[in-house]
Amino acid sequence: MVLEVGTAVGIRTTSTWAAGPAARRRSRGQVVSFALAPASSRRVRHRCRAMQQHEEEQERPPTVRAVTIPFADLRVPDRDLGDKIEEGLGPHGLGIVTIADVPEFPELRKRLLRLAPRIANLPEEVKKQLEDPDSRYNFGWSHGKEKLESGKLDTFKGSFYANPVLDVPTTDDVLVSRYPSYCRPNIWPNDNLPELEIAFKDLGKLMMEVGLMLAHHCDRYASRQTSTRFHHGVDGTLIMDL
Repeated sequence: MVLEVGTAVGIRTTSTWAAGPAARRRSRGQVVSFALAPASSRRVRHRCRAMQQHEEEQERPPTVRAVTIPFADLRVPDRDLGDKIEEGLGPHGLGIVTIADVPEFPELRKRLLRLAPRIANLPEEVKKQLEDPDSRYNFGWSHGKEKLESGKLDTFKGSFYANPVLDVPTTDDVLVSRYPSYCRPNIWPNDNLPELEIAFKDLGKLMMEVGLMLAHHCDRYASRQTSTRFHHGVDGTLIMDL
């Protein structure tokens, strides 16, 4: 999670997976013909239907808007959100699903964003102590470290990065060395801005919980499109990993 000075923090969960054409055809069901005709002719008719359906799916225009799911629906584990998932994240979707009316989100977001200018205005020596070059500046304070496409350093914004769930993701030195951008410990300005840690974690944990709810419904949708079943479900796996 990242807090950027001058930008908003919001919930956005994206995915790039999509069910294949065969899986989509199975999920919609197949027309069964009872006409008295040779089996070969029935196969030809069925093949023509399948080809026509495939052509119609290819001609279907992509969704050009984000799909919105109410939090009241998302929080129900057995609610069927398959149509919404496919519309937003399927082969014709924009790849964006937004969650509406999340309790406490507006207040938590406002509380954290109000701290953004206070981070930026900390003394330079304090911000220097919050930098973590070993993580490629993916933890703590970062300003003027990221390069633009032109190759110039981006000095127009400052960012503060942290893991909102775990202060120390792992104590395995091998993992820390191999994945420093993900496994390094958090750095908090506890002496100069102690309220940042609390506000950051409160919002970050809420965003993670909502993301796991969406992942659960994506798991259910994907499981219906394939014969392969997930043993624990994506949400259970993520929780165990954390």
